[in-house]
Amino acid sequence: MTLLDHGQDREVTSPDVTSPEGAPGGRPFRRRALRAGVTIAAALALGWALLLPYGVRIGQDVTPGLPVDAGLYVPEYGENGTYGLDYRHHETVTLRVPIRNRGPLPLTLTAASIDDGLYPLLVHGGDNLPLDIGPWSEGELELELTFDNCRYYHERAAETYESVALQGSVLGRDFEEQVTLAYPVVLHGQVILTCPDRTLRRDDDHPDSR
Repeated sequence: MTLLDHGQDREVTSPDVTSPEGAPGGRPFRRRALRAGVTIAAALALGWALLLPYGVRIGQDVTPGLPVDAGLYVPEYGENGTYGLDYRHHETVTLRVPIRNRGPLPLTLTAASIDDGLYPLLVHGGDNLPLDIGPWSEGELELELTFDNCRYYHERAAETYESVALQGSVLGRDFEEQVTLAYPVVLHGQVILTCPDRTLRRDDDHPDSR
């Protein structure tokens, strides 16, 4: 028998690709792939939970919009000027606030307010919400406000509105933000002639009860 004949009698085997110790088709590889997929999914979920709030970026120092006869803007009063709003008992005024979405995610505004006091001089009566704003886009919030509760304010009192509180959602997650106004809007208390609800007795209503 020659060496050639002896070599032909040997059985040649190949690795079992289905065995636990085999090539990438084996169970260990599938388990590693599954674990990797779970890890990636967990990382994405964690990133969504932690980083999503940073995707909500609302532009600040926006110029409020008011009707031309609603009051008077005084540029010399205050650091950036001041808008003095005229009190008109039980009438309504619409405050328009540009909302600039500076983030890469679309957002939906669902609620907004400028005052959450017990007796606000401006009572929130309506709005154009919900308002959808795309990434790096701008929308306009419209707040319908009613003049009221002047009886709780003496003539030297004033309410100052410097920001608007917003609530909304992005990718199914809720957020709360404040948008600052470029200059404050001020509304003064009224004397009895412009506040029909007031009486001649100062102690009938107490401003401190607000």
